[in-house]
Amino acid sequence: MDLSPVSTSNKFRRMRMQEFWNLVETYLSKGRICRILDLGGTIEFWRTWGSVFDLSETEIVCINTFDQPADFVLPNVTCIKGDACNLSQFSDSTFDVVFSNSCIEHVGAWPQMSQFASEVRRVGRSYFIQTPNFWFPIEAHARMPFIHWLPDQITYRLHMMTKTGFYPKADDVEGAMEIVEDARLLDIRQMRTLFPDAEIQKEKFFGLTKALVAVRRKKSAVGEMGESWGEVVANEPGREKQAAI
Repeated sequence: MDLSPVSTSNKFRRMRMQEFWNLVETYLSKGRICRILDLGGTIEFWRTWGSVFDLSETEIVCINTFDQPADFVLPNVTCIKGDACNLSQFSDSTFDVVFSNSCIEHVGAWPQMSQFASEVRRVGRSYFIQTPNFWFPIEAHARMPFIHWLPDQITYRLHMMTKTGFYPKADDVEGAMEIVEDARLLDIRQMRTLFPDAEIQKEKFFGLTKALVAVRRKKSAVGEMGESWGEVVANEPGREKQAAI
């Protein structure tokens, strides 16, 4: 199985992205640009998936905690360094679709997750939020069975013993605890609480629920274009829209 987070060859990721794109097309079918907010997104991700889907009629904003590479840009994609739990720079229903792939489990404890979900529901007409399922036996980031079900006092020691999935071998307790606290997986009841107006879809692997996806579908009025992203980003101090190549 291809474990690269941006690869298009992973079967589950392709199926998930097709479901997401079906949601995007409900807006594109109206003959208008679809505005997408990607929480935790990267320009590399959209460069990869731009070879699968036609992004020419979309305007995409990626929010992440780090600066994106400056050596290449994409048309229609804007990258902003920011906090996915605080989207106060955007008005209600600014975006047609809010998208997030394995981000909510990284934002912190329950209060931060709740704020993340609240902001998603506020700024997006529709949303598509994916996260690994806590009850799937293989932890999605460490790629190790059962590790996420163990007490922290055992887990951090395992991270000091060996490399685990995407995580390097920790040099000390502090580094190991940073890995332990990097991701807090959710179950379906928690996702339903965070996203009460969504359908919670289950991604299955040999009969087990591997991941959960909160999907809200909400139609937008035809011709409801508003200002372009050039105007939106220009109105935000310190933020510049990336030029098209």
